[in-house]
Amino acid sequence: MPELCTGKVEMVLHGGDGVVRHSGQSVLIPNIVAGDEIAYQITDKKRGVLRGKLMEVITPSENRISPPCPVFQSCGGCALQPMHPTAQADIKTTWVTEAFKACITEATEIMPSQPQNNTYAGRRRVRWFMQKGKLGFRKRFSHEMVHTETCMALTETLGNLRHALELMKLPEGVVSIQAVELSSGTHIILESEQACPADFKPEYKDSQQWWWRKLGSPSIKALHKPVLTLFDSITLKPWLDSSLDIEVGANDFVQGHAAGNQTLISQILEWSEGSKRVVDLFSGCGNLSLPIAKALNANVKGAELNPASVKAANHNAKRLGLNASYETMDLFGKFNTEPFIAADTLILDPPRKGAKRICQHINTLFPKQIIMVNCDVAAGTRDAQALKDAGFKLKALRPLDLFPFAGHVEALSLWTS
Repeated sequence: MPELCTGKVEMVLHGGDGVVRHSGQSVLIPNIVAGDEIAYQITDKKRGVLRGKLMEVITPSENRISPPCPVFQSCGGCALQPMHPTAQADIKTTWVTEAFKACITEATEIMPSQPQNNTYAGRRRVRWFMQKGKLGFRKRFSHEMVHTETCMALTETLGNLRHALELMKLPEGVVSIQAVELSSGTHIILESEQACPADFKPEYKDSQQWWWRKLGSPSIKALHKPVLTLFDSITLKPWLDSSLDIEVGANDFVQGHAAGNQTLISQILEWSEGSKRVVDLFSGCGNLSLPIAKALNANVKGAELNPASVKAANHNAKRLGLNASYETMDLFGKFNTEPFIAADTLILDPPRKGAKRICQHINTLFPKQIIMVNCDVAAGTRDAQALKDAGFKLKALRPLDLFPFAGHVEALSLWTS
């Protein structure tokens, strides 16, 4: 049996693992809070780092609370559940400010993360795995499934949907189900290694669009017609007393937290005030820049690697009558920069690996200001340094908690020349 060790948690790292010192080495342990005195066992070593398992909280931190989810330890999806919401907001602010500290000056406005005090975290995207008629999530570092009657990470609508799916007679061979809840309804995608049985007709509500995907294939098949067109509604107040309905398909990317997405867009609109020419690189289906085209009457030019997302963005721009157009481009390689030169505002919203090439050659684009969204703090650190080296100054920095209770945070930053 592994040795039982004791120690005090020094800090919690981005991702949610806490750090305890053992014989001069750091041990990473999940489900702990800074300030906890704990008993733990060292379980293994991965990539040169010791990993441990919490055995007992001897003396809890003042920021420790009772986790509301009964399976949070085995599931691992909400790593910060044992931490008080105010402490969660503080630590996410710390993760972002530490990552950008080399670029922060006395003139930089820091906009701290705000506590999430709701029972449900409000995630509207989910992938469940099917096992013996039950739907759940996979354990951390495992393919074993975890099932719980209620998942606090999701919206109540998705929680109710899961119960309904478990009561349905689904075809044999369904291994997972994806669901995306939008303002006007929900996409439901059944995933299997087999083709959809010809006689399967799901019972559905008016606000649900059902699909079938054979695993390994990017394409999906509608299980009932006419196919419902579903929309994500974005509030444009106070710029306009209206909303913008963006059509979102089952394969289109949408931020996993509706309220967080609205906060993100509202902040970008505020920072873009007065901009008439906006460039959106890594534009997706236009989630960030279509509201700018509408609310600020701006001319938007965007680019994205995914052809399906570009098609969706252009479709929405045309449907809404907006002055916005998007192109398919490899933004990690060499691309034609001419259409994107001299923007009033340049938006960079790269995937996890960041926007290294663009940031290293930012002076060829001559933007007046840059708004950058980083879903990976480490990549954001590197991209921020490249912008600083190019002469841009960090005017404002805002940690955004788009995954409440999880060990994840997004960094939203404003740069001026």
